[in-house]
Amino acid sequence: MNLTEPREQLTAPSPLPRKRLWAVFVTVVALTALGFFALGRLSTAPALVQDSGADAGFSRDMQTHHAQAVEMALLIRDKSDDPEVRAVAYDIATAQQHQNGQMFAWLQDWGLSQAGSAPPMAWMRAGGTHDGSGASHGSQGDGAEGVMEGMATPEQMQALRESSGAEADWLFTDLMIRHHQGGVAMASAGTRLAETSKVRDFAARIVEAQTAEITALEELRGRL
Repeated sequence: MNLTEPREQLTAPSPLPRKRLWAVFVTVVALTALGFFALGRLSTAPALVQDSGADAGFSRDMQTHHAQAVEMALLIRDKSDDPEVRAVAYDIATAQQHQNGQMFAWLQDWGLSQAGSAPPMAWMRAGGTHDGSGASHGSQGDGAEGVMEGMATPEQMQALRESSGAEADWLFTDLMIRHHQGGVAMASAGTRLAETSKVRDFAARIVEAQTAEITALEELRGRL
C-alpha cells in the first residue's frame, strides 16, 4: 500500500493523555529515521550484489513484510477511536513505508528485479537461520517453506477489516506484536547474512526499532 491519502488525513494525531507509549514511539522513530535515511544514501556506487544472495532476499522479503504492517496500520488508523492506537498506527505506517522506499531503491541500484525467482525466506534457509521464531498462534510464519515470519493469515487480515471498537484495537496490537517479532527474526538474520555493511546496519536498526515497539505495543495491549 502507499500513503497517497489527502494531506489533511496524514497529519500527526493530536497529543495523547498517556505519554509513555507516545514517547517511546516518537523517540524510536526520530532517532532511527535519520539513521535509515543515511544508510540509504551512504553508497554512491552500486555494490555487486547477487540476485540469490541475502542482501537481495532481505530487501525483497522485508518490503513484503513491511507492506502488510502498513496495511494493518492504515486499517486501524481509519477505524479506531483510541488516539493512542491511532498514533501508534500512524508511526508504523509512515516509518515502514519510508524504509520500503529505501529497499526498493537498493534493488534498482543493484540492477536487480523487485521480485526474485526464489521463494520467500530462501535466503534465510540458505544461511541456516530459519527456525520459525517470531511466529505463533496461527500466524503464517510457522517455519513452513515459502512463508514469512510473523505474517498474518488472510483470515486474520479479514477479521481485522471486519472488526470494530475495542475488539479491533486489541486484534491490531496482537497481530502487530507477532508481526514485529517476525520482523525482528528476519532482520536479525539480515545482520548476520548480508554481505554489504549498508544492509547489515539497516537490518540492525530494524531490530532495535521493532524490539522497542514490541514492548510499547505489549504495554498498550495490556491497557485495552
